[in-house]
Amino acid sequence: MPVSTVSIAVGQWFTTGDAVRWWFDSGSFALDFAYTGPIGGLRADELLHAPDDLTQWLHERFPVAVGAARSRDLFDAIALRDAISRMALAASRDEALRAADIDLVNLYAATPDIPPSLAGGMMQAGRSVQTVPQALSTIARDAVDLFSPANAERIRCCSSDDCDVVYLDTSRAASRRWCSMQRCGNRAKVRAHRARKAVRVAA
Repeated sequence: MPVSTVSIAVGQWFTTGDAVRWWFDSGSFALDFAYTGPIGGLRADELLHAPDDLTQWLHERFPVAVGAARSRDLFDAIALRDAISRMALAASRDEALRAADIDLVNLYAATPDIPPSLAGGMMQAGRSVQTVPQALSTIARDAVDLFSPANAERIRCCSSDDCDVVYLDTSRAASRRWCSMQRCGNRAKVRAHRARKAVRVAA
C-alpha cells in the first residue's frame, strides 16, 4: 500500500507461544512499526535494543537504501513507536488520544520524508542513501493517515476473547473481525463447530 510517497508492503510473520507461524496484516505500516515493541499482547519482547536493530528493521522494510541508525535515532524511533502504540490502543477502545502523542507524531511528520523517484533516469537526484530521520518521518506520515477521521471506526481489537491484537480494518465492507483467519479466526470456527456438534449430541 502507498505510505507517504513511498510504496511499502504492509504485514509481517509472527510465531507465538504455540509455535504456530502466521501472517499478520496490521493494515498500516505505522502499526507494523508499533509491533517492534510490546503492544496488544502479541509481542512481549522488545526488538529495538540497539541502533543496529533499528537499522536492520528499516533495511528489511523500506524499498530504498537507508543509512545506519545512531543512538539518537533509536531514542527518537522508540518515542515515535510508543506514541503510535498508545494511540492505536486508545483508538481501538474508543478512547481519546493523548494530545502529547498527537503532537509527537505531528512533529515527526512535519520533517522531510523519503521522496518519491522514477526508475529509468540517467542521473541520481538527491540522496542515494536516505537518512533514518527521513524514514521516521515516512512512518509518522502513515500514522497521520492511520489516525485520520476516515479510519475512526476501523482501528479495532481482535474479536477473540483472549486476544488484544490491534489492526486497521482495510476491508471494503469494514467487516474484519480477527487479527488473522489463520490464528483467531480459525480458533473461532473450531469453537463454533464444537458448540454446534455438542448441541446436536445433546438433542
